[in-house]
This record gives sequence, C-alpha cells and structure tokens, in this order.
Amino acid sequence: MHFSNDELRDMAYVIGESNGNCLLAARIYNQRFPQRRQPAVRSLRRVKERFVENSSVCYKKPTRVNYVLDENKETEILLSVLENPQIGQRELSATIGVSRFSLQRVLKRYKYHAYRFIKVQNLTNEDFALRTEYCQWALDKIGIYRNFFNNVLFTDESTFHNNGSPNSRNNHYYADSNPHLTRPRNFQNRWTLNVWGGILGDRVIGPHFFNGTLNGEMYHHFLINDLPILLENVPLNVRQNLWLQQDGAPPHNSSRVRNFLNDQYGGRWIGRGGPIHWSARSPDLTPCDFFLWGYVKDIVYSTPPTTADDMRLRISDAFQQIQHRMLVNVQTSHIQRLQLCLNQNGRNFEHIL
Repeated sequence: MHFSNDELRDMAYVIGESNGNCLLAARIYNQRFPQRRQPAVRSLRRVKERFVENSSVCYKKPTRVNYVLDENKETEILLSVLENPQIGQRELSATIGVSRFSLQRVLKRYKYHAYRFIKVQNLTNEDFALRTEYCQWALDKIGIYRNFFNNVLFTDESTFHNNGSPNSRNNHYYADSNPHLTRPRNFQNRWTLNVWGGILGDRVIGPHFFNGTLNGEMYHHFLINDLPILLENVPLNVRQNLWLQQDGAPPHNSSRVRNFLNDQYGGRWIGRGGPIHWSARSPDLTPCDFFLWGYVKDIVYSTPPTTADDMRLRISDAFQQIQHRMLVNVQTSHIQRLQLCLNQNGRNFEHIL
C-alpha cells in the first residue's frame, strides 16, 4: 500500500510517541485518524526502518542508471534483433544490460520499427486455386464492363452480442487523476441479434433482422419475401441485371435456396454450389466483411447496448450513417484486393495492402 507524505509523517510522529513500539503505534494511529487508510504493523516497521536509514520517511526515488553505449553494445543489439525479430524490448534490455530508452534510441537510429502482425484467414492449398479462379473471372468481367460490380449485391449475416466490445484501444478516459471507471459486462444474461446486410455498388442495403438462429427455411423465406422489399428503391434496370453474392454458410447451401437462386437469377449468382463458385475463407474479398460489419460494430458498441430494441435501433442508425464516398472507396478497395489476390496466386494479401 502506498501512503502519502502526510500520512507517512503522521506515522513517524506516532511511532515516536510509542517509543518505537509499532504495535502500540498502529492502535494510536487508528484511533487518531479513523477516516484514513489503516496501516498494518509491518508498514509502520518499514516507516521506522526507512527513517533510521535515511533520516526521512518518504519513499526513495528509484535511481536512473545512465548507460553509455559503445559500438560493441550497439552491434550486440542489432545482432540480437536480426537473430530474433520478435524479441521483446524488456527481454532484450535485460539480456544486454542497457536501459529500454537506450535500446529504443539505437533501434530508431538504425530505422528499426516494431511492426504489428496482421490477422488473416488460415487458407488451405485447395483455397488458392479457387480464389485465383474467382479473382481472374472478376477482373475479366471488369475488363469487359468497368462498372460490372455495380450490379453485384454482396450479402452477409453477422451476429451481434449484447456483451460485444469495440476496439479496446479506444477505451480511455482523460483526467488529471484516476477516476477508477468501470465498464460492466453482462455475462449471465446474454442475447444476440442475427443481422443481414448488403452492399450494391454505392448503396447499402438493409439491415434485416432474423428471429432466432438462421436456417435454410428462414433464408429461403427472406429471399422470396423480404429481399424484394429491401431492393424497392434500386432502379429497375439494376434489379433486372442484378447478380447476388453469398458465402458458403449452411443456410445458403440448402437445396431449396440453390433451386430458387437458379430460377430467379439464372447464372447470375455467386456462392457455394453456384454458377460462379465462392471460395471458403475469403472475407478479405467481400465488402461486407472487410468494411460493413467492422464499421457498424464500432458505432453500435461505442457504449454498451441496453436492450435488443436499443441494439436494433443502433444498427439501423449505423447503416444510415454510411456515406456515398465511403462506398466509392470500398469499390476501389475491392478491385485492388482482387488484383492483389491474383498476384499472390490466391494466398493471403491483406498484410501488403
């Protein structure tokens, strides 16, 4: 327990009154200052020892060691980093015997920067060929008709949890003293919302909320009854030439769904078992995954949702906040991702974006 200088001074007075008897001093201090934190006997003994050794009850400030680095130390630092680029600064500082400040100064001088790992999908060998085939098809379509993907409706579902959290790096509160704030999380009373959303060119479509866990029957009903309503404001010529993209989630792959898509769209749909196959583990290629859900969840979870209705309202508001210029940038990013994926022969590419 860390005490203030005023508290330490009063402890020393009480110890003196008690002729160095720390047990008696603890009782007197507790009676004299009932509103303060009560020190243990061992804390009073340390105060007494500190006064005897230093003639002061204040905590001794740590002594900063100034390291003067020679060329050999710098060489040792650089060789250690080359040998193990993932070594931590604390470990390296302790191993070589230099301060972290000196270590950082050397690394900065030689232009070494601590880069972060990018989380990517764990692709299999089968995925490479399928992703390459899709990207080549997509780029060929763009070569024939530059605005081809303005007619492709990218779709996806996402589950929102009541105890979800945004990027924790953004959770801070500026103050001149620690306010000891907390953010409660409800682990025992959990509920979720299953949400469908889509991006069609420079338009965002949705959201649509499913009741319960999505299955093939619910998704089939949505395609027949709800999707046409969501597309009512889309120009007729776009709807007549509409392509639909979906991932390989089990509800999308039921026989009734595939039969409906074949009847409704003919060869104009992209997905598992479709005329144009969609490769598994490819969220890096669909705007819903690399843009839509991240943007919406950052807004929804900026403060903890209170009820399911509150979360629905937040999700709908977040969809409304998506601006035209954002979707134009998403279109540009999508084409860039297709080319990078092709250049990488279907392998991960987000680390070089």
